[in-house]
Amino acid sequence: MSTWESDVYKKSETGREDWPVSSTCFALFIYNGWGGFASMKKFPEQRLAISLKIWYIACMSKQYHTSEPSEDQQKTRERIIAAASKVLAEQGYDATTLREISREAQAGPGLVHYYFGGKDALLVEVLQAAGQQFHQRMEHLIQHVPEDRSLEAFLTQLYERVGQESEVYRLRYESFSLGLHNPVIAPAVRERLVQRREEIGSVMAKVLENTERTEGRKGPSVDPTILAALLLSLFDGLALQKIMDPTFDLDASYQLLARMLRFLSSEQE
Repeated sequence: MSTWESDVYKKSETGREDWPVSSTCFALFIYNGWGGFASMKKFPEQRLAISLKIWYIACMSKQYHTSEPSEDQQKTRERIIAAASKVLAEQGYDATTLREISREAQAGPGLVHYYFGGKDALLVEVLQAAGQQFHQRMEHLIQHVPEDRSLEAFLTQLYERVGQESEVYRLRYESFSLGLHNPVIAPAVRERLVQRREEIGSVMAKVLENTERTEGRKGPSVDPTILAALLLSLFDGLALQKIMDPTFDLDASYQLLARMLRFLSSEQE
């Protein structure tokens, strides 16, 4: 059995050997892969194999959108994302292969195509999962720190994340590059940017509310979405400078940012 065949034809978690595709997709695969070429004589074996692979991957990459995933499917999906996060963080985007991710996830290689379609889309899913986890930590933090320290706590977490989770920023920049050059993945990258603005905006709205309450006066009306767009640019831009240049004074930059935000929140209308 060839390498590709061993990837596609897998053994499921229940011990049965099967194809992780629907019967409709399988029939389409057989019809177009074999039936379309059965009448052609002396068709080169290599071209046939390539054609079959194209039909298989195209079909696999669309399967996970057709219905709501079951609990087992969701767990498998989450396991693949967790494995991809680990491998991508250790090896970087270019050096990571789907085979390594599937091995770490203890799942058949074909399942990665089944659920995500490829490495590019999987990268966006990894970043979305990491972003959602961080956002949940931020929401929990803002709810439990003293109101007069919410801004400081928020910025401290973002400052420390650059050093603690630099691989997340590196992968994020990879996704930007992919989104600019790959029209297939561009919508997912764009959607992730929208989500990040919403996440930052919701936290900043709470921070500004806390500041107004502790100071006993209402600050200027600021659209949290616009403020979030500016802060997102600052957070990503400062992190990029620190990663590329370890001598860059990230601490001084965040101190100035804190002063600017305090001034903004305390300024009278």
